[in-house]
Amino acid sequence: MKDTNQSHTQTSSTFNLYSHDNRATVNVLTATLKIRDVETQGHSERVARFSELLGRELGLNRTQMKSLEYGALLHDIGKIGVPDAILRKPGPLTTEEWARMREHPLLGLRILSGVGFLESAALVVVQHHERWDGRGYPYGLSGTAIDRNARIFAVADAFDAMISDRVYRAGRPFAEASEELRRRAGQQFDPEVIECFARIPQREWELARERKLECAIDRHERHFIQKAASLNSSALAGR
Repeated sequence: MKDTNQSHTQTSSTFNLYSHDNRATVNVLTATLKIRDVETQGHSERVARFSELLGRELGLNRTQMKSLEYGALLHDIGKIGVPDAILRKPGPLTTEEWARMREHPLLGLRILSGVGFLESAALVVVQHHERWDGRGYPYGLSGTAIDRNARIFAVADAFDAMISDRVYRAGRPFAEASEELRRRAGQQFDPEVIECFARIPQREWELARERKLECAIDRHERHFIQKAASLNSSALAGR
């Protein structure tokens, strides 16, 4: 009986993860952040697409992929709690201001606390600045103690930061960004995720950078639906 209840709970949780209302909640949260922080416009969608590429290559299942997507879209939601004087400051931040800025992962966790369908996504939000070598924040976690989706996202986030144009510099070429990620494997990033990054052709990264998130996610979900249909057909044929 215990196993039946567990299965029912997992099924309900998975269903809730995909509900239209929950997707609308995520959209409202990301739109709110975009109003507060201009630099996030387009960034959250790109890193969600990049995370999808990595997650698919690493063999994440459908539920894990959805949590990774939501975590990527909401990774900077805690910046809502950072004062405008810091968030929108045109010049360098002081030591004290950086300390306030570094609170945003914990603020994000507080914002998402109690939202059941975002429980796994919240791990990405609070841990996306942790490092493989334990020198990150806010907890100083290291290695596999860091949530796997957070480790995946960290690579996607750094890649986007390197190739994107900024007011003070042009984006770096793909080859240069890829090499920089490789150098940081085992220090800032999970070596397995970096190996995965290197297996994905450059053209796929370029396409992911340009296409709409909805198309990317819908295509991935169609892949799971087709796979499930194939498995069901095989099972019926074997009866």
